[in-house]
Amino acid sequence: MGHRPGFINYMLKQCLSLTVALLLAMSLPAANAWALGRQTDDEILRDFLWEEFTQLPKNKRPSVGLALSAGGVRGFAHVGVLEVLDNAGMPIDMITGTSMGSVVGSLYSAGLPVSKLWEISRHMTMEKITPDFNVGGLLRFLLAKKLPSSSNLQKFFNEQIGEMRFEDLQIPFSCAAMDVKTGERVLFNSGPLSIAVRASMNLPGVFEPVEYRHRHLVDGAVVDYLPTETLRKMGAQYVIASVTPPDFSSQTPRTIAEYFLRVGDVRGAAMIEESSKKADFVITNRVLNISTLELDKLPKAGEEGILSATKSLPALQEDMLLKMGAYVYQP
Repeated sequence: MGHRPGFINYMLKQCLSLTVALLLAMSLPAANAWALGRQTDDEILRDFLWEEFTQLPKNKRPSVGLALSAGGVRGFAHVGVLEVLDNAGMPIDMITGTSMGSVVGSLYSAGLPVSKLWEISRHMTMEKITPDFNVGGLLRFLLAKKLPSSSNLQKFFNEQIGEMRFEDLQIPFSCAAMDVKTGERVLFNSGPLSIAVRASMNLPGVFEPVEYRHRHLVDGAVVDYLPTETLRKMGAQYVIASVTPPDFSSQTPRTIAEYFLRVGDVRGAAMIEESSKKADFVITNRVLNISTLELDKLPKAGEEGILSATKSLPALQEDMLLKMGAYVYQP
């Protein structure tokens, strides 16, 4: 993109300020300079400009959106990504999520700090998702041929944030599910939040469909594994995607539910490639050896997200500054 004269003048002024700062730093004793760490000139310039960028008011910069993919328990890597972005001062103006991405994204959009999400991960059990994880549920399945309900997840959600609506969220948010009768994608961005998130992560073949708004809803990963296009339609000018690809190196499926989940993973892998093209920057979290429902490994998945995001952060900051600079920095 071409740079406007105002941008060039601004950059010259900023570089002059940075030069003065560097000269002052060089005058420090050697021990203090070592304590500051050894950075290249490019790193110092990037950090300086990034600090300037994060101080800009929302109406003086392009809008930033974050898309959080599906992935079951592996998708909890998004919490680690959010922690790194938070610590870097990353502005996030809107969020979309699917399946586990909808759980993480909605709670964060509601105002829960990342520390609370970590706390939730350490206490999450199947009983907090379904009331049928017991003998009664087994009999229900064997005798009535009915899958377990995911209704407890809705109750758990309301315990965390109250009976919140999309309109009450601190950050605009949307999530998607699929109508199992029609195969249509169903987008949620208004109305009650908890039932929409429940539907978005309602695993087909594992839980019975959620009946809502005359629909029979299952996990949105089947139709929108990585909701980057939705962010564009919400108005995001710069889209960051946090992706947790399926892990095909894990053990071979052995149960009917595991086969259903593996088929979904194969479809999800195909959708990731196309959806990633609609993002400006992709953070890929390769979470291995964790299956979709291993809830005790939620913290481990989150830690992988920290590693992935930390590694990607410098490149993300540079890409944002290069793409947004000409529109942001004016005299």
